[in-house]
Amino acid sequence: MDHLSLVDASLHVHLRAISMKATRSFTHGTIVYDQSSHTLAFGKLPALACPPNFRPCEEEPVDFKLIGADGTLRKQTRSGVFKANAKMPGILRVAGAAKSPKNFSSEDGWGVLVYKLKAYITHPGVETDGCIPEWLCQSILRQRQFWNKMVEHCDAARAKCCPIPEGAVLNLVQNTILPEIDALNLSLGRVRSKDKMKHPAKLKKDNPAIQNVWSFLGLLRHRVEENLPVPSGLIEKVASFVEPYKTDFTPYYTFEQNLILLAEEEAEKLQLRFYELRPVLSSFRAALATRKKKHLSWSDGWPQIKDGRNSKDNRWGLSYYLNRSGMEANRLVTGPGVPGLTFGPKLDPALTGHPELRGRGAKRSLRAAEISLKGDDGTRWTFRFAVLQWRDFPEPSHIKEWKLVSNNGDLTLALTLELQNPIPVPSEKAAGLDIGWRTTDDGIRFGTLYEPETKSFRELTINLLKSPTDHKDRTPFRIDFGSTRKDRRHITDLLPDWQPGDSIPNALEVKEILQSRRDAAKDALKRHLREHLGDLTPEWITQAGRNGLFKICALFKDDARVQELLTKWRKKDQAIGDVALTYTAGLVRRLEYGQAQVAHDVCDYLLKKGITRLIVEDTFLAKVSSEPRTEASPERLKRSQRYRQFTAPARFVALLKHVGIKKGIVVETLAAVNTTRMCRYCDTLNPATAADKLVCEKCLRVLQQDENAAVNLSRFASNPELAAMARERPKKVA
Repeated sequence: MDHLSLVDASLHVHLRAISMKATRSFTHGTIVYDQSSHTLAFGKLPALACPPNFRPCEEEPVDFKLIGADGTLRKQTRSGVFKANAKMPGILRVAGAAKSPKNFSSEDGWGVLVYKLKAYITHPGVETDGCIPEWLCQSILRQRQFWNKMVEHCDAARAKCCPIPEGAVLNLVQNTILPEIDALNLSLGRVRSKDKMKHPAKLKKDNPAIQNVWSFLGLLRHRVEENLPVPSGLIEKVASFVEPYKTDFTPYYTFEQNLILLAEEEAEKLQLRFYELRPVLSSFRAALATRKKKHLSWSDGWPQIKDGRNSKDNRWGLSYYLNRSGMEANRLVTGPGVPGLTFGPKLDPALTGHPELRGRGAKRSLRAAEISLKGDDGTRWTFRFAVLQWRDFPEPSHIKEWKLVSNNGDLTLALTLELQNPIPVPSEKAAGLDIGWRTTDDGIRFGTLYEPETKSFRELTINLLKSPTDHKDRTPFRIDFGSTRKDRRHITDLLPDWQPGDSIPNALEVKEILQSRRDAAKDALKRHLREHLGDLTPEWITQAGRNGLFKICALFKDDARVQELLTKWRKKDQAIGDVALTYTAGLVRRLEYGQAQVAHDVCDYLLKKGITRLIVEDTFLAKVSSEPRTEASPERLKRSQRYRQFTAPARFVALLKHVGIKKGIVVETLAAVNTTRMCRYCDTLNPATAADKLVCEKCLRVLQQDENAAVNLSRFASNPELAAMARERPKKVA
């Protein structure tokens, strides 16, 4: 760094040469101001003399900008509040990134909370501007123009992926596709009305894309496979039209890679402020990411030009991102506020026209709020409005960003807070949780919880007979996985042979039935192929899966019978697979929600007993995941492998740790073995057995294995010697 200068109330830091060390010190280092020597130091770099008219005070926010060696303004900016330290008089500091809660892990209790406050442009009893000021209207206009520029760049990159003469697709749709569909529908009449074709909605747009024509061509070919009528010769016409236009996605990938550079160029042309560029660019990148997440087709889900035609165009926001270390949230209600935003004192409800509030409503407070930002000439741009605060800010919490958002006239002030939940303090006694995956009369027991305070057990189960009920009527520690009304309505889609009066299968049975149907179709295909090919049948067909069958299709591409058999099997397999995929997606959502509920049940139950430490064994999870299933595998291991994927224990343990942080429960994993076999009464290591219960060889007590394992996990946590004894060489089974 070379020197400092003060320009329009912003302190400019001039670089002698651009380097990573200097830039990093500016953006992440602690800023130290020495009042006696009137110098400023960034991180560990040498101190620089401050301009004569720069006199920062305690609790005063300051904006910093970085100037390159050539005199150009760089993109790195920073803002912070100087604070004094009683141990070092005359020294003011701005906290660096090393003091940021972001450097702490989630295991330390740190998390992010979006705190939303209802905002009003006008409100009785509050002095407000009464309307949106002109500077804010200009800011909204600049953001909209910037958004439209980015959309234009995106559309231009998409157009380069498949260059096509303007109006060619529209001409094909209006003069060929739509007339021939109408002619086909007229020829079918009323008798075959179900076989009629609908006009493709995506091709009836003002500017249809070539990708929509490809999709329509696939639709025509699918109708042919389903023996449905199509206009004569239309497939050939559409195929000959799209064949010359091959799509190359390189221009769009280049646009994505250069997105930030393009945004900075457009922002400089439009003279966007730093608090205007960040929110719009974040929203634009989020729109592009949503397309990939939803797996949308090439023509769907792209950001659109905001021209005021729909209600979404009227949405706007004003965002201000603070430095990484953030600022205490209580500065808004007890101090001078944060950069760009201040709150007034809590107003008397009588002055605002509200009656006296009681109960939970008494915590609400109406306050005056003011946004104050620096203009181009150093003047202040202000906007006064009112906010309704529903509850106090949590302690301790830091404000990372504030955002004023307008959605069709509804004004909201959103604060992004980073806060630390109380770090859990482990209790002297530890509870034990054994993961078991054992079948019961009602379903699956996937965990057994031992609580040492009252020496009681709770079973964590998946009930395959009970249907989901109202949340207030649910049973703790249980996930209801029985058939739903939707399953009963679509039972014939899942099971074509089902008849009225037959029982409704549970979730696990339906999943296995669908898989068995796919396996049966695959085995039937192999049998027909053997009968047809005879000695030409590949030797590896017995172990062949779906990819192997596709390989056979390629090997015998000139055999019409083989192609016919494979085509029929592919359609049947795809139909079953689509049903299984839809059904499984619903099961996953139900299981994730149920596991979260059970995790809360476990933590709440332990807190009531005064237990804040929970032990879970981890080696058995690794053993089940890594060991392949064979005919020689122990029955216990094969049963566990059967239900492991269905119950998803690893996800449950991860959820339990996440909930435990919020609740104040320390969840630990213990590398122990033979927890089920070691007698909790006499410490005898018994032979392994697949039964639910075993009899101790020494004390002759009957032990329920899962309960015994949960107790041993609790014991091992406080006595490592017992864990070492359990890890001894296992005895041979008689």
